[in-house]
Amino acid sequence: RNKPIMIGRAYGRVDRDLLHEELLRRCHEAGVTYLNSKVEQIIESPDGHRVVYCGRDRKILCRLAIVASGAASGKLLEYEVGGPRVCVQTAYGVEVEVERYPYDPSLMVFMDYRDCFKEKFSHLEEANPTFLYAMAMSSTRIFFEETCLASKDAMPFDLLKKRLMSRLDVMGVRILKVYEEEWSYIPVGGSLPNTDQKNLAFGAAASMVHPATGYSVVRSLSEAPRYASVISDILRNRVYSGQYLPGSSEMSSPSMLAWGTLWPQERKRQRSFFLFGLALIIQLDNEGIQTFFETFFRLPKWMWRGFLGSTLSSVDLMLFALYMFAIAPNNLRMNLVRHL
Repeated sequence: RNKPIMIGRAYGRVDRDLLHEELLRRCHEAGVTYLNSKVEQIIESPDGHRVVYCGRDRKILCRLAIVASGAASGKLLEYEVGGPRVCVQTAYGVEVEVERYPYDPSLMVFMDYRDCFKEKFSHLEEANPTFLYAMAMSSTRIFFEETCLASKDAMPFDLLKKRLMSRLDVMGVRILKVYEEEWSYIPVGGSLPNTDQKNLAFGAAASMVHPATGYSVVRSLSEAPRYASVISDILRNRVYSGQYLPGSSEMSSPSMLAWGTLWPQERKRQRSFFLFGLALIIQLDNEGIQTFFETFFRLPKWMWRGFLGSTLSSVDLMLFALYMFAIAPNNLRMNLVRHL
């Protein structure tokens, strides 16, 4: 179990500041304007406009309103009732200068789930498995991150920090300087937005975060051009979110057309499978999740790469499930059957 699994994939860390600057540059070149204010509500006016009510009694009229304010957008959007509960991925990371790096600096350590703690847990959430990311910026400048992949309740950051420092201590890593600290809180799972509502959404507000991995940046960046193109066509037709496009059926109202771009039925079927994976992961202990990933990375490459990248069709995902069950050891098979 201490033998590493080589998965043969490059890995990168997104520079948040540079990405932010690039997106702002594109907006500036396209003539986007900003209003720094808090949005209180978005309603429909009698003439079909959306009315965005902001702080200090400001209001803005528009034909389409798109909410992109992250996972905490509940007061501006409607979500399906009775869906799965929201779980949480939490992480604590540091970029540091170290005296000695215990891994090969030419490789990215994707998930080190080895249990270095040997501690007794006083609370249930403290027993949740965590793993280490390790990425070498140089031979001595390293980014370390302790992550809880998913849990019903958020693992406290001070506990994640304690685990990371304990892990580094066991490995003999001596920190000489701390360049940056990082705290990550990512809601995963939960309900989809109601796709017949007139307010639109994008990103985490539109439940685009991968439920089983917490990944979202690649999907958002890759789907943004197509989504923007659909919205551009709607605006070019000079209609409002509650009206219907010329010569179209009720199912092709502008807002529903836009929602259908983000969440067609195939995407919804894929997400249901990912939710099954999330529900399984939060029930596994450290040994169980190590067995899960040992099995996962024995799948054909196109399967596990497609799962992580959200590129598998619903038919592919059924094959994924059958193949996973076929190669899994009996204890994991029992967990899978029990979870059905």
